[in-house]
Amino acid sequence: MNGGQSRAVVGARVYVLQVNSGDYGNSSVSLLTSATGNQADSIGHYVVSGQYGGFSIAGDYTCTAGHQVYLYARGGNSGDDGTNSAIGLMASLGTCPETGNFNAAAPFIFVNEVTTVAAAYAMAGLATDVTHIVGSAKSMAPTGIASAADLASITTGFANSTLPSKPEAKVPQTKVHTLANILSACINSSSPTSTSCTTLFSNARSNGASGATPEETATAAINIARNPHANIAALYGLQPRLSAPFVPALESAPQDFDLSLASEGANNSVAFLSLHP
Repeated sequence: MNGGQSRAVVGARVYVLQVNSGDYGNSSVSLLTSATGNQADSIGHYVVSGQYGGFSIAGDYTCTAGHQVYLYARGGNSGDDGTNSAIGLMASLGTCPETGNFNAAAPFIFVNEVTTVAAAYAMAGLATDVTHIVGSAKSMAPTGIASAADLASITTGFANSTLPSKPEAKVPQTKVHTLANILSACINSSSPTSTSCTTLFSNARSNGASGATPEETATAAINIARNPHANIAALYGLQPRLSAPFVPALESAPQDFDLSLASEGANNSVAFLSLHP
């Protein structure tokens, strides 16, 4: 687990959560058990990331076949700046297989800013915040919104340039990386009250320019996905000007943070699939 490409997030609480099939606003379902050796907190049982950002959840959970499952990491230290409770990272594991866990399908995964952006855009339409995501297995199937796996790879930690299943469809890789770099400014800072975090949170509220202010970066990413036309200049200004963690990235502020796949047809026409809720 990393803040940026090379800064391990140490001491984060890592949860395995399943999208709730109940009413909108309900909490996601915590899947880890007491086998982790850690007492449950308000979210559920968790494991803690180690010295190099690694963690293991093998055998500590089962999920419901057909339902979406994701990892969520909160807090920790991404460097020498101290513990930062504003760190929120997520990665979509996709649909729970018939075996009830993902050990064989994805034994090693990245959880970083890129996977957070991908999961946030894929699930924002069903989320109140990062720990309150509700939808049936049917509603989570691909419709107008791409899956997280379309946008980024959890095995590389980078945004895709094309759809894995449809190479002629182009993924806006530079925009995904730019959003990841924006999150990294807060994640790699010293505390929730750092300038990077307060600027991010004040410009990524639940309704864009108004509404609830997020307390960590994963919910901020969900809010940006929901409000892709809000506060563009302020958010873009958070991308590090030098040594941005994820490249290629945008070299100037975009018109919006909508994500669209461009697909070139046989007659050279270009179709776009919008990726915000």
